[in-house]
Amino acid sequence: MNILNLVDLCFSYDNTPIMKNISLTLKAGELVGILGSNGAGKTTLFDLICKLKKPSSGTILNSTNRQIYLTQILTPPPLLRMSETGELIRLLSSTSPSQSELMSRLSKWPSPLGKRYNSISKKKAAHCSYGEIRSYFTLTLLLLRSELIILDEPTAGVDAEFRHFIWLAIKAARKEGASVLVSSHYTEEIAANCDRFYMLANQQLKGFRSGEEFMSVYHAASLDEAFIKASTNQD
Repeated sequence: MNILNLVDLCFSYDNTPIMKNISLTLKAGELVGILGSNGAGKTTLFDLICKLKKPSSGTILNSTNRQIYLTQILTPPPLLRMSETGELIRLLSSTSPSQSELMSRLSKWPSPLGKRYNSISKKKAAHCSYGEIRSYFTLTLLLLRSELIILDEPTAGVDAEFRHFIWLAIKAARKEGASVLVSSHYTEEIAANCDRFYMLANQQLKGFRSGEEFMSVYHAASLDEAFIKASTNQD
């Protein structure tokens, strides 16, 4: 059963086309990736799904009642501790789970992840790196019970260890019933972790079932080569 359908979606900025007749589906419990270079329109696509922007034409059918969206811009108040920022996120959530519920869910995650999450929670935002802030926001959102989780480049600026744990947390949320739509310009992590993925380039959205299919379509010897050829419209 599809919980999200985009049909012939078009969008333009000041008469400059960004997307032309793109279509996308997401099934319940599915983990789907969106690949694309910087400026390709990944954030715009997510903004359209979340009704922050209106399409020029086309249809968006979203049957979920509870969804969360990790955006590119994260600016927590610098004097707040990250735990206080997390509490604001929890209180503003439509489900508003209790703190004990969140901690219970966190306890089921890998121990090193829980320890690092708790370590960051004690720091003031002003003393956190961009990667720490992004990691903390991502993990806090993943702890909330949502039907649809939309993550815009959750691993951007994040070190290799935490990137590994973020993907573990994404998969944990998916096992609990969430459907996940995640964007990145890192081809390997999308191909390795997602059930399938789309490539957004040249105003078009093209679907692939695997990294092998992606390389085959673009006659590439590597995922990165396929990404470059797709971005520059090379067959």
